[in-house]
Amino acid sequence: MINKVLTVLKDHLNNSGEFEDIPGEIVVVLDDISKHDSEASGIENKVVITLVNVEEESTLKNSSRYLTPQTQDEINMESTPAYLNLYAMVSANRSSYAKSLANISKVIEIFQTNSTLNYQDNSDDRTKDFSFRIELHSVPFEQLSYVWGLLGGKVMPSVLYKISIIKIVAKNTTSVKLIKDVNIKEFKIN
Repeated sequence: MINKVLTVLKDHLNNSGEFEDIPGEIVVVLDDISKHDSEASGIENKVVITLVNVEEESTLKNSSRYLTPQTQDEINMESTPAYLNLYAMVSANRSSYAKSLANISKVIEIFQTNSTLNYQDNSDDRTKDFSFRIELHSVPFEQLSYVWGLLGGKVMPSVLYKISIIKIVAKNTTSVKLIKDVNIKEFKIN
């Protein structure tokens, strides 16, 4: 699911028409920006989206594990969904610094205009549609320095976004028999 959400971001930026240096060329890619110094990385002269952190949304953590009863004797139980916030860094690894700054400005402009994106999956019988929100996430200088240190040390124009809320649900459910009668004759109270 995380890959699909980040792919929606990438496709949204590529389809905006703002990053076409050469018609038909894909400029925005989903990749690891820490590979920017290696020769075979494939992210030279690109705008790169990198997942930096995943955080659980604790306010939505307490939901029921039980679904509506199938029969009078059974109910289905499923694992509770994980509600996540993703932190994605969009970095401009372009051939010139001026072009990098212009590309970061365009990314901010595009996501300020469309701060809610939709995902639609028609791959199986059930259509899965959901929306997620993108918001600019400000990072203090010390933390930004730490992040770039972890990513390889070479700082380039970038912006960090918080993407919320992504729901990941396990597909397996377990059937649980309902308790109908309780026999209290066997209990002794002293």
